[in-house]
Amino acid sequence: MESDRTICKVTVYIPTYNYGRYLAQAVNSVLAQTLDDWELIVINDGSTDNTPEVLDAYRDNPRIRIIDQANKGLNVTNNIALRLARGEYITRLDGDDYMDENLLMILSGALDTKPDIGLVYPDYYHVDEDGEIIEIVRREKIDDEAQLLDLPAHGACTMFRKDLLREIGGYIEDFTCQDGYELWLRFIRKYKPFNVNLPLFYYRRHGSNLTEDTARILDTRRDIKARFVEAYHKDSKPRVLGVILASARSVCPEMHPMAELNDRPLIWYTLSQALEAESLDRVVLSSEDDRTLEYAKQFEKIEAIKRPDELTGVTVRTCDIVKSIIDELQGTGDFSPDAVAILYANTPLRKAYHIDKAVNTMMIFDVDSVISIQEELAPCYQHREFGLTPVNDVAGSLRIERKALYKENGAVYLTKVEAIKSGNLLGRTVGHITMLPEESIKINSGFDFWLVQRIMEQWPGQNQNP
Repeated sequence: MESDRTICKVTVYIPTYNYGRYLAQAVNSVLAQTLDDWELIVINDGSTDNTPEVLDAYRDNPRIRIIDQANKGLNVTNNIALRLARGEYITRLDGDDYMDENLLMILSGALDTKPDIGLVYPDYYHVDEDGEIIEIVRREKIDDEAQLLDLPAHGACTMFRKDLLREIGGYIEDFTCQDGYELWLRFIRKYKPFNVNLPLFYYRRHGSNLTEDTARILDTRRDIKARFVEAYHKDSKPRVLGVILASARSVCPEMHPMAELNDRPLIWYTLSQALEAESLDRVVLSSEDDRTLEYAKQFEKIEAIKRPDELTGVTVRTCDIVKSIIDELQGTGDFSPDAVAILYANTPLRKAYHIDKAVNTMMIFDVDSVISIQEELAPCYQHREFGLTPVNDVAGSLRIERKALYKENGAVYLTKVEAIKSGNLLGRTVGHITMLPEESIKINSGFDFWLVQRIMEQWPGQNQNP
């Protein structure tokens, strides 16, 4: 039964499925809060382990409501908790995580004192299966350090004004993961987020974590963005020109557009995916190589444009090549794009959906550019006065404050025409799409070429041969 009666400051709810090993620590972390004005809802989502026995110890606590249900999944369970919540604010704690004792006090205090914000979230710790701290994950401070809100709050331990969360319709139940990402996009359309730079919950990393399945996460985010664009931006789609850059002038023969890769020319992989991309209104191939141009003409919807001599040198800027193509198309009055998707021929593992995802990202966050990236998790260094200095990590430290580091993979550069015409490949605001390591190989050597071959032949889901 849905309840609108507010009886406390904060509703905490714990959805749990087969987390009996960790569940007592999660519940006890709520009982230990320095803020006393809370209620706790624990929803056992059809667990088959010892979860019911663990919960037996709390069934007589008047501040804890325990619900046992057949397995319904996370987002359905989130909405059940939202309907039952009687607090002014609401936050989720996953059954394998636990809170700092001050989390409720600090987050609810932010909502109390900042009436213009609708949600608030903290930094957090990564801990291992035994609760030992691995690292501190720091988030950039909204407004002070982050103006572009394309990195969502964590799905857990983000505190919402309950009425606002209900107002936007709660959670979309079609998606089985990435509930926080989908909700973030809808929420920030109407309400302002806020964050506090204190680590206030402990996010456990173990083999059964939902977030370990990176491919599933990225696929779901792609679907979320597509649905969001269809719902809120379908009438404002930009005209996008796809520009495929294919140069035969390289010291590496494997980079030649016509190099044979698994019985197809290297250029085929980019041409075929560009034609499949729903977001590209027109596709042009630019090359100085006659053989490549003739091959591209076999594709009915590909326009092959020979690059003039003055734009064929190795020092020529990509921006100048693309600008000349735009000027040529606009000069004929044939096509005037709003944005350009630059696709290099030596990134053959890029798929059509990566291009579409980049365009959707540009629309959702209204950025000048979007690039494809791969997150770099290994420690990185710069050479400074006294040698190598860590950029994103400190080797061997347990008290590391890690910030994500990203490296471009060259698969997609999407930029508004205004930036190109001003002489910049990237505009002032730059969004991103994340690609998997097995999608991100850029052929610059014989080894890269060999690796791409092996991935295409052997990696699950990556075979691009017809």
